[in-house]
Amino acid sequence: MKNIYLDNAATTQLDERVLDAMLPYLKINFGNASSVHSLGRNAKVLVEDTRDIIAAFIGARPSEIYFTSGGTESNNFALKGIAFNRLGKKNGTPGRIISTRIEHSSVLDTLEYLKTSFGFEVICLNTNKYGEIDFDELRSSFSDSTFLVSVMHSNNELGVINNISKISELSKEKNALIHTDSVQSIGKVTFNVNGLLCDTAALSAHKIYGPKGIGALYIRRDTPVDKYIHGGKQERDKRGGTENILAIAGFKKAIELLEKEMSSDIAKYKLLKNKLIYLLTENFADKIIINSLETENSLNNIVNISFNPEETKLDSDTLLIKLDLKGIALSSGSACTSGSIQPSHVLKAIGYDDDTAKSSIRISFGRSNTESDVDYLIDSLKDILG
Repeated sequence: MKNIYLDNAATTQLDERVLDAMLPYLKINFGNASSVHSLGRNAKVLVEDTRDIIAAFIGARPSEIYFTSGGTESNNFALKGIAFNRLGKKNGTPGRIISTRIEHSSVLDTLEYLKTSFGFEVICLNTNKYGEIDFDELRSSFSDSTFLVSVMHSNNELGVINNISKISELSKEKNALIHTDSVQSIGKVTFNVNGLLCDTAALSAHKIYGPKGIGALYIRRDTPVDKYIHGGKQERDKRGGTENILAIAGFKKAIELLEKEMSSDIAKYKLLKNKLIYLLTENFADKIIINSLETENSLNNIVNISFNPEETKLDSDTLLIKLDLKGIALSSGSACTSGSIQPSHVLKAIGYDDDTAKSSIRISFGRSNTESDVDYLIDSLKDILG
């Protein structure tokens, strides 16, 4: 049986070259970066070298990069850190945060926590059917108390790329900070914090062929963000805890590989996406809705489709099981919510009813995928859908 992995937006396979770069830090260079002996100093050098490489890759200063356990922690770090700093400076007075209805759960759940536990006002913008916000709605959502806007750079289910630079410009006019979840964007599209004018940005290694359990938060210099994890002076006293040296070594190598291979990766994703959309339209025109844009405003590695429930009589969970039996792995949406029986909040937000939202799948390409993978997926869908 074939083994075709088309769920790269959930996680990517660890690149063998990344694994090779990690092994010495598992077996030999196992020191704690806070220790003063040679093993500790070697670990510290790795941490700072990796910080330098990540910073250069996104156009930041090394001092603006903070290591975390991944994208979810980075989003929590930014949102809670900025919000708690405001509470401290405003004598406990919360303000307004603007976001969107299609953010990752690590953003939406954090905002709900800040709302219910501390009284922050949260405004979530609507989007069109592709996940694009209305800038007139954004402008009208600002108030005198607005201090933070959080909009993801690209959506993990639809692939839509938001105009963060324009959002940042509007936010700066209102003296509000801007956070962006860039986890899906790194390695799939050019991402430069200076051009985007964002104040904080979340990154994660396991989306770019690196290891799980390591990420980073970009914090622009002088941005007021409170310490997130207490218990140590690591990360310039912003995030306590022994650095994950093994994973940081993998993160470093993953970024180094992107520097060399990102252009060819993107070209491959574009080829595969165009072929997939053509074949889907050619073979299932009356049965599907393509939810991902085919323009430069969408990631080339993600294609989200909904099946007409009246035509197919098949929910996405059943379809995923049938595809898995044929050796194809993909998903119905975000991996962080895949265990939920509820329809995707993203697809509900763009206007779908429960049945259509539950009849949707996400195909996401990676470095190892080929055109034959697309052909086999189409043949398998023909067999299943009839």
